[in-house]
Amino acid sequence: MASKDVVRFKLLGDYRLRLWFRDGESGEVDIAALTEFEGAYFEPLRDPDFFRQVSINEEIGVLHWPNDAEIDPYILYSKATGEPLKVWIMREELVEV
Repeated sequence: MASKDVVRFKLLGDYRLRLWFRDGESGEVDIAALTEFEGAYFEPLRDPDFFRQVSINEEIGVLHWPNDAEIDPYILYSKATGEPLKVWIMREELVEV
């Protein structure tokens, strides 16, 4: 389990989610802006009813939809907290070594 795993979420409407991460941080993410609903996996998320079927794949700490669309928790963490991606990825890699 990584410290950036998503452990909880709340639907806020308009494709926005409030996310909580294993390390205690939290923040809001606009999934529409993040994915632009492009590609075979993200296109179904345009449907609000389908979007609301989001869950957490607890084995790997990612947001998950019934069509197997998933969003990397590291990207979600960066968007939700504003912390640059490379700063904490390097930190976690150093910790894991």
